[in-house]
Amino acid sequence: MKKIVVLFCLVFFTGCSSYQVDEKYSSLPTLLEHIELPPIPQRIIDPDFRLTIKMLVDENGKVAKAYLLRGSGLPGWDSLAINSIKKWKYEAAILEDKPVSIWLVQKVKVQFENPCCIILSQIVCSSYDTANVVMKKLKEGMDFGELATTYSCDSSKAAKGFIGPKDVFRYTPEICRVLKRLSIGEYTQPLEFGKRYVIFKRMKN
Repeated sequence: MKKIVVLFCLVFFTGCSSYQVDEKYSSLPTLLEHIELPPIPQRIIDPDFRLTIKMLVDENGKVAKAYLLRGSGLPGWDSLAINSIKKWKYEAAILEDKPVSIWLVQKVKVQFENPCCIILSQIVCSSYDTANVVMKKLKEGMDFGELATTYSCDSSKAAKGFIGPKDVFRYTPEICRVLKRLSIGEYTQPLEFGKRYVIFKRMKN
C-alpha cells in the first residue's frame, strides 16, 4: 500500500450544474493546507489517479461538507478520504469584501511522494507591510517566538508560533519548495499564504 498521498489542485468550479465561475465573487477559496489522504490500496494505484470533490467551504475556510463525485470505487476508502478532506484548510471566498460560504467542485490529481517532515514555528501576518516589519526585527536579532506572540494573527501565537512536525507536502507547491531547502535555525522570507503572509522557522529535532 502506498502510504503517502499528495494532491495537487487542478481546477476550481463554482455555481450550479454548469459550474461556471460567478463574477460577483472577488476571489474564490484558495487551498492553504491539505491533510494526507488514507493509504491507497495497491489494486487502485494508477499514475493518473484523480478525484472529483464537491465541497462547501464556509466563511472561515473550513470544509463544512464534502462529497466524492468521482472516487476510487472502494466505498471504505472513499469514506476515509472524505474525513481527511474535511480537515483541509482554505482561504475563504470573498463577496462584497466579506468572507462567505460557497459550494465548489474541485478536481485533484493524486501523486505519491515520500514524506518530508520537519519541525516548524511560524509567524502569520495579516499584511505584507506587517511581514516586512517582522523581517526587519528578525534581522536585528529579536526572538522569533516573541515576535510571533506580538505580530502573528494565527492561534499558534499562544505557543510562540510553534506548530511542531509538519510534512512539507501539506502546503502549496511554492511553500513546499522553500521549506525543503530550509536548514535548522533558518527562517524564510514572507511567503504568500492565501491573503496573508507567513514566515516559517525550522526548529531543532
